Amino acid sequence: MAETYVTTAYERLLISLLRSKKRFLRLLEASKSKVSFVLIPNDEKALLQIEISIGMLVFLSSLATFLVGLSLTFLIYFSFLYEPNRSLEKRTETQLISFLFYDLLSNDLTESVQDLESATESLNLLAWDQIPEKEMITQDYLLKEEFAKDDAELESNLNLYKQVVTTYTEFGVRLGNLVPNFQNAIDYLSMRESIFYSMPRGRPLKPGVGVVTSTFGYRSDPFGILPVGEYHSGIDFAAGEGTPIYATGPGIIADVDAAAGGLGRSVRVNHENGFFTLYGHCSQVLVTPGDRVKRGDKIALVGQTGKATGAHVHYEVRIGLDAPLDPEEYINLD
Repeated sequence: MAETYVTTAYERLLISLLRSKKRFLRLLEASKSKVSFVLIPNDEKALLQIEISIGMLVFLSSLATFLVGLSLTFLIYFSFLYEPNRSLEKRTETQLISFLFYDLLSNDLTESVQDLESATESLNLLAWDQIPEKEMITQDYLLKEEFAKDDAELESNLNLYKQVVTTYTEFGVRLGNLVPNFQNAIDYLSMRESIFYSMPRGRPLKPGVGVVTSTFGYRSDPFGILPVGEYHSGIDFAAGEGTPIYATGPGIIADVDAAAGGLGRSVRVNHENGFFTLYGHCSQVLVTPGDRVKRGDKIALVGQTGKATGAHVHYEVRIGLDAPLDPEEYINLD
């Protein structure tokens, strides 16, 4: 009977490595073969032929696929999954809830202070001999006859009463001082809340309407006149002519400029705390100076009056006489 030879694990590993090496060498050899791309021009110029190895073609295809996949991943993430840091409005609401809680707590402390004041008054009557004489004699009688305590011990008890009164008084004063502190915090938060809701917030167009064609800061001259560019003091939202423009915050219409140059027909809205917003290049203005508007009220229509290359609204945010602010910071408050 012939003896059967069984390969060991090490031998099987070597065989697998050799086979893998042969496959790799075949792939490497195949990758060195080249393919040609021929570009045929429309005129009578010579054909342009480009040769590239299969290996390089596979590498470039893989790289392009990876970059497209990475771009789609970022697009999906920032469109549907990404949540920016909490806005000023959310932080303010959270702080308001916290301070309301502490306000309720301060009310409880106020009641506790009142109870302490009442107890302190009673202790004062007892400690500083302000109880009526007849009642005081009765207490002395009970202390001496029933409990058989001498005058020295009574004096010691009286000192204890005075110490308790002093402790309660100091504690009541400390608790009472908490009330104005909490009230000041509530007043400060209310002031911040008032400032926030009077600020311009959001876009001058409805959500999803219009696209940003020019941002805040230095840019190239859209008319190609200035070689070094120009400073753009707002954000431009391109939209179809006649698209409604809305006030981004409550305020009073301060000015309606119908000049032909610059921003053309424009609207200025004065808000509280020194803020004002400016809406330029309007085709039609729907408000007059002195009108009160709320956030979201329609004030004008998109146009291309003044110095404009197309229909859009120029939107600015300013505080007093200070330099223009980047409107993006206030648009992102919502």
